[in-house]
Formats: sequence, structure tokens, C-alpha cells
Amino acid sequence: MSQLISLRERKRTETWVALHAAAAELTLAHGPENVPVEEIAARANVSQRTFFNYFSTKEDAILGLQEPFIDEVWLDGFSVDHDLLEQTSRLLMAVVHSTEGGEPSASRRIEVVRNYPHLRQRRFSYFLRVEQLVKDAVAERIAESPRWQSAAGRHSADETARMVVLVAGAPMRYAFQESINEPTIDNQYLALEGATALLREVLEEIR
Repeated sequence: MSQLISLRERKRTETWVALHAAAAELTLAHGPENVPVEEIAARANVSQRTFFNYFSTKEDAILGLQEPFIDEVWLDGFSVDHDLLEQTSRLLMAVVHSTEGGEPSASRRIEVVRNYPHLRQRRFSYFLRVEQLVKDAVAERIAESPRWQSAAGRHSADETARMVVLVAGAPMRYAFQESINEPTIDNQYLALEGATALLREVLEEIR
């Protein structure tokens, strides 16, 4: 049974990547307005019905986006009582990567957005969903922490978590910009370490 599930997952990943590749390549060749869903599906050798099993909109296929999620493994050892800034930044980055499905490289996605900047709005809507997921996870842990219940004072766990996520998002965005010429996952996490250290120094100076 597990082998069958593995084969199904591999097939699903292959189909997802084929649809995204077809959508992105056709868009780069003809522009997003001139690429119908049926042409994307045909190039990926699937039906239009199958296309909508993988992507809710043509724009999602072009950008290679899927609903974000948090793997429980990412929360192993996550504690709001130490290094919350770094932990939250790393969790944000992991959840952003979860929106990118089976596509290991961001270079094609960056090229599409660079050529058609209006598509950034669709990508931004996914970032908002990422922030919401991470905020909820952090808020749940802050609500259970005696230290934070004392430190936060009159602010709710939800309000505190929202601020933590917004601050932690700064080094993540900085890291994505720093690694844009070589946007591999390893480079992004490496850039994140430097960006987090820089933010700590800046906060120390301006507070």
C-alpha cells in the first residue's frame, strides 16, 4: 500500500511540475493574456479537468503556486521562549516554500514575475495566507507560555503573534532579495542567517 501511495505522489508531483512548466513557458513566449487553460493542459498531456484538480486559476499555474501548509515536523522543537525571531523567520520561509509544490527552482518563477509584474499581486495573496498560518501557530504557543502571558501584558496572544510574524518576515524578504540571482533553497536559508543577524543589530541600535 505504501509503495502505491508513493507512486501516486510521484505521479502527482510530475503532473504538477508539467502543468507549471507548460504554463510558465507559454506565458514567457506569448504573455499571460494569450495563454488559455486548454493549451496549458494540452502541452502537459492532461485534460482541462485535470488542470483544475491541480490549480484553481491559470495565474497559479503560471507562478507555480499551491495552498500553503505547515508540516508538523517543522514545529518539532519550536519554542516561543527562546530565539523566537529566528525560529519564526525559518518557519515562514519553510511555509513559503510549501506554496511552490514540486518545483525545486525559483528561477523561472522570478523570470515570469519580472516580465509580468502585475502577477506579483497573486503571489502576494499567497504570502498573506502563509503569514496567517504561521501567526496562528505562534499564537497558540504564546497562549500556552507563562513567560509570554506575563511579558505581553494587555496584548492578546493573537496580537503578539501578529507582530512577531511581521517582524520575522523582514529578514525572510531580505534573504529572498539577497539570493535572487541564485534562488536555491540552500542559498535562501544561508541569506536568512545573515539577514536575521543584521535585524538584531539594527533593532539594538534603534530601540
